Amino acid sequence: MSRARPIRIVNRRPGGVLRWCLRIGLLLVLALGVASALVAAGAYVHFSRDLPRIASVDDYRPPTVSRFYADDGRLIGEFTIERRVVVPLARMPRHLIEAFLAAEDKRFFGHDGVDYRATIRAMLANVVAGRTVQGASTITQQLCKTLVGREKSYARKAREAILARRTEHRLTKLEILYLYLNQIYLGHGAYGVQAAARNYFRKDVGDLDLAEAAMLAGLPPQPGRLNPVLDFEGARERQRYVLDRMVAEGFVDPATADAAFARPLTVYGELVSVFDDRAPYFAEHVRKHVQETYGYDALNTGGLRVFTTVDADQQRAAQTALQSGLHAVGERQGYTGPVTHLGESERPAFLERATALYGGPGALEPERWYHGLVTAVERGEAEVRIGALDARLPLRGGMRWARPFDEEAEANGGRLADARDALKPGDVILVRLNRGSRFADADPPALALGQDPPVQGALVSVEPRTGHVTAMVGGFDFDQSEYNRAFQGCRQPGSIFKPVVYSLALDRDHTLATPIDDTPIAVYDQKEQYIWKPKNFGGRYKGTVLLRDALIRSMNIPAIRVIRHVGPQAAAEWATRLGITTPMYPDQSLVLGSSCVYPWDMVRLYAMFAERGRALRPAFIKRVETRDGHILEDRSRFTDPHAPLDARLDGLLRAFAEPRPRLLSEGTAYLMQTALRQVVEAGTAVRARRLDKPAGGKTGTTDAYDAWFVGFTRALATGVWIGSDLNRRRLGRGETGGKVALPVWLDFMKQALAGVPQADFTDAPPPTIAWHRIDVETGLLAPSGNRALNLPFKSGTQPTEEARAAGSFDNRDLDLVEGRF
Repeated sequence: MSRARPIRIVNRRPGGVLRWCLRIGLLLVLALGVASALVAAGAYVHFSRDLPRIASVDDYRPPTVSRFYADDGRLIGEFTIERRVVVPLARMPRHLIEAFLAAEDKRFFGHDGVDYRATIRAMLANVVAGRTVQGASTITQQLCKTLVGREKSYARKAREAILARRTEHRLTKLEILYLYLNQIYLGHGAYGVQAAARNYFRKDVGDLDLAEAAMLAGLPPQPGRLNPVLDFEGARERQRYVLDRMVAEGFVDPATADAAFARPLTVYGELVSVFDDRAPYFAEHVRKHVQETYGYDALNTGGLRVFTTVDADQQRAAQTALQSGLHAVGERQGYTGPVTHLGESERPAFLERATALYGGPGALEPERWYHGLVTAVERGEAEVRIGALDARLPLRGGMRWARPFDEEAEANGGRLADARDALKPGDVILVRLNRGSRFADADPPALALGQDPPVQGALVSVEPRTGHVTAMVGGFDFDQSEYNRAFQGCRQPGSIFKPVVYSLALDRDHTLATPIDDTPIAVYDQKEQYIWKPKNFGGRYKGTVLLRDALIRSMNIPAIRVIRHVGPQAAAEWATRLGITTPMYPDQSLVLGSSCVYPWDMVRLYAMFAERGRALRPAFIKRVETRDGHILEDRSRFTDPHAPLDARLDGLLRAFAEPRPRLLSEGTAYLMQTALRQVVEAGTAVRARRLDKPAGGKTGTTDAYDAWFVGFTRALATGVWIGSDLNRRRLGRGETGGKVALPVWLDFMKQALAGVPQADFTDAPPPTIAWHRIDVETGLLAPSGNRALNLPFKSGTQPTEEARAAGSFDNRDLDLVEGRF
């Protein structure tokens, strides 16, 4: 019998099992670590994609303002989607920087872009509260937030943290502060501290005091809601918080903080803009060109510097002259009523806004128009408040014209006898400082009543030699209407078109002494199926007149005879050749201005006359530069004293290499210059002689809806149009180009050419021209003793026959008598 085999029990040590467990655990931990590292690396790579690169402050290219400048460097316009002006840290006051540090990131100089302690503290506070009650973004993170987007998500937070760390490694703390304070949005359209200082306080950032700096430093958390324009009290609470934080951080002592908080602040609600009151129509015209040429982004984010041809002083003179002329027409047409009427509850808010807009005003500017509130009215005057300033509006010398327009009589209905018939308390009216001598030192200041004119106008001026457009006004008020009538308003030109047709006749076979029939005429219009009977202004006829007299007296019948001679189709084609860009309807009424034209086209054409037939090469821009000074466009000419020497020399070479095309022969152009000069000396524009400088030009009027004057000297060609946009309102009885438009031209030209001598453009005639003494009645050579005038003729076109001596008897007279009897 075999013995059972004993079971052997092996005693294994427990330490071996533990080692295996530890090994497995370590492997798992290692695997998890590797996986976590891979996930973290993948997340880092994922969230790092397309992050902005900031290797140095030189890479900082924020959207910034494009600026337009007048020819003397004065700012005339700004264009941007983010109103930002980048300024160096050195220009910012120390207390401004300290205010932002105390309010936004007290450990700024101690962290590496992310404040982990603050982050954990904020997370715990938010978890306990169940909502976001505390933030922990550092200044570096806030800067990065503006670069990676503002959506609220963990992904954005991760990208923000990564970029913050990178930024801290690549930039110094002071460079980060520089970027942050120029980048941060501070409400009311202001990006960066300089734009905010200008918007809210009308100050340069370097001039901000502690109270103002603390208010700006309180804006970053909620700039769109708690800015001092929208919520002044809320902004004051934030200001108090910032000052308390500055005390806690040891930047200021409590007494200084309390004094700053107690200081009254003046906050301006209106955005700073030079666009509206300097050259709005000009700046807008240039803006369109820049945007079409370089694109929307370059204009609105690229910080371009555009140097224009506008003369700031001439532009101001143009605006003043046109507005004064429109007001004068408005007064002759009568009072149309107040701008609006306010109830008692609305008046305090209006006065508060006016005070902010006008900066008080402490005193009234002589040529500026203000919106005032009528507070009381008596028979002889009204009391008016302009913002915080009290003034008086006298009946005599201030508003006697304010009677309603008599539609039937087409004239003002008389003189106002009682101020209460026109005004009542609560009326908002347009007023300016009264220029009457008896009101010079009045206290309170005396006013003159105005109104938004019932008609519109335009003025544009150009240097014929250089082509530089120096002034442009497209309407009474850009804020009311951006429609630029100088370039967009197609209006019937009336008699200012006659020189176009006369120049064709002179270029062919007529002379200034050609006799023209001036007897009544009837024209059958086949298109309209009616008989047209044009008349001279005033209904008088001369029988026969010289072409020169017909032009300077603006006679209609001789003009019809001339266009019949040259042909309406040829006249229409000639107008296009001379630079008219609008369609010309080729009928006989064309010579009287029946086809509409742009004022700018007529100014170009008259500038061509001033330049002896050379085409105008217009320029609105001298130079366009990038924010770095790289030149994109340079039209500087040697005539520009502000251009660098090399640019002027280059312009000189180009001027000789590319001569302006000749549209009229020099001889024909000289004849036109002479005739237009005599329009001023003895014709319908004789009022222009008050300029006391050699000038030429032409008046124009069309059915009392349009009044024109286009004239020129050696240095400037300027055109003025005044009329009704949609022919809704006639200018009134007797309102001609000479009465309405010419005074505006004269007012402008006196200011534009003050102290600037003007040579006579008819001096030094071309060699093809000779002057002859001409009989005023017949246009023949004048014998001694006859009434005569000197006229220029192109070689070979002068009359060869001599007129009869005054008082002599010719056999032809006897033949005529015998024939009649």
